[in-house]
Amino acid sequence: MAEDIDRNQEEEMEQAVKIAVNSGFHHAVWIDSKELIFDAALRKYCEENLCGNYGKNYACPPDCGTAVDMEERVRKYKKALVLQTITQVEDIMDSQETKAVKKRHNQKTREFVARMEEDRKQGLIIMAGPCSLCANCGIQEGMPCRFPRKIASCLSAYCINAQKMAENCGLEYWCKDNRVAFFSVYLTEEAEEINEGSELLSFSDKMRW
Repeated sequence: MAEDIDRNQEEEMEQAVKIAVNSGFHHAVWIDSKELIFDAALRKYCEENLCGNYGKNYACPPDCGTAVDMEERVRKYKKALVLQTITQVEDIMDSQETKAVKKRHNQKTREFVARMEEDRKQGLIIMAGPCSLCANCGIQEGMPCRFPRKIASCLSAYCINAQKMAENCGLEYWCKDNRVAFFSVYLTEEAEEINEGSELLSFSDKMRW
């Protein structure tokens, strides 16, 4: 019975990787969520508000929660599927071009989540940028979040060290030749039930693309 459960869980994880690839991601790697490195000092970059979303988006600081709150939210899950796109651009220093690439990455992430939900899979999604479901976040109009079940914060809001995450996955972080990489993460509730003694804990190479 235990072997059947482990086999089913492994098949579900492999299926998630296939869905990610079909959604347009170049790489999808499962890791233990404990391999995600949190650094509260990264919150200062959100506070600098270079993106203009600080205090203007429910998914961003300070309204999304403290650095401790965000880490605790992730620690409820045991497995994380790291999703990566790598895109060739004309000029990596052109912020408008890279923003457009990031937007497409996040659209792929939403498509992936929708596909997972079709199979009745629920999880926590972490995006490559601020939540953009609404043209103007409800917070700017004194309204509650319009999509509380779909709101998603970014890696920066979670204070996750994206470079170390990429290294733990064996993925490129700093790409050369005007290529830009973006990451998002999908954490599953089902992962909490995975047996720590099973071989699923050593699936980094098996379950990747």
